[in-house]
Amino acid sequence: MADSSLVPDPGGLGPARPTALTRLWQVLRIVILVWLGLLAFLALSQRSMIYLPSKSDAATLDREAATRGFEPWKNTAGDTIGYRNLAAPDDPRPPAAVLITHGNAGYALHRTDYVTILRTAAPDRALSIYVLEYPGYGARSGRPSQAHFLAAANEALAQIPASLPVILLGESIGTGVACATASANAERVSGLLLLTPFDSLANVAQHHYPLLPVRWILRDQYPAEEWLKNYHGPVAIVLAEDDTIVPAKFGQKLHHTYHGPKKLIIAGDADHNDLLHTLPPPAWKEAITFLLNL
Repeated sequence: MADSSLVPDPGGLGPARPTALTRLWQVLRIVILVWLGLLAFLALSQRSMIYLPSKSDAATLDREAATRGFEPWKNTAGDTIGYRNLAAPDDPRPPAAVLITHGNAGYALHRTDYVTILRTAAPDRALSIYVLEYPGYGARSGRPSQAHFLAAANEALAQIPASLPVILLGESIGTGVACATASANAERVSGLLLLTPFDSLANVAQHHYPLLPVRWILRDQYPAEEWLKNYHGPVAIVLAEDDTIVPAKFGQKLHHTYHGPKKLIIAGDADHNDLLHTLPPPAWKEAITFLLNL
């Protein structure tokens, strides 16, 4: 039997070569598959990319709190929901409270430096400082998410004595938590101090991933601009001029769209994580005075 592999091509043309259109489609198919793979990765891992908690055990954190002048702050069930440094009960100055909703990294006791900063900025007030611990952070059980953060903040606000005017101090993602809490408790919140805020976390994420439909897949969007529509008290916004994580334009938009009493402070030559230790005392005093004296 003759070997069919030796039979000449009747047309004499040899194997057909892929056309330019075929090659283009092959390249596009690879690009689309890579794009879809990246999209799937972001969709599945988004919360681990947003939330960066530090963890520790309760006993270690209690010792750390004591060395920093704080005590565990517990809810009615006896669970630790954060840490607090209370004003002396016999302090003759008018009392006020600051509830801190911190950023997406670390844990509550990493923010104890606010005590000296805030009390220096408000020497005529007896300030009690409360720092919320988020679910999934420190020794607190639970998983980080927008819903869990907002529930924790609402619970924490309810634990502060009703006689105290309360300022919410949010930093970064905590500014979204503060805006939502003020929206849900407008009569209880005396003012907002927002450090490196955004109008929406979805807009910030879209800025960092411009080629992906982030707004469609982001579960925790923190729409601060929408939440603030239900709040009409004073809002002080502090932006880092050179912020590479939450560019200042997003905080400027939040300031522009807010229609209540507001103050904007821009820290020059500052990046996202610089404000706590580099914002000068006069700027802190300006913000706190604005909020407490309205």
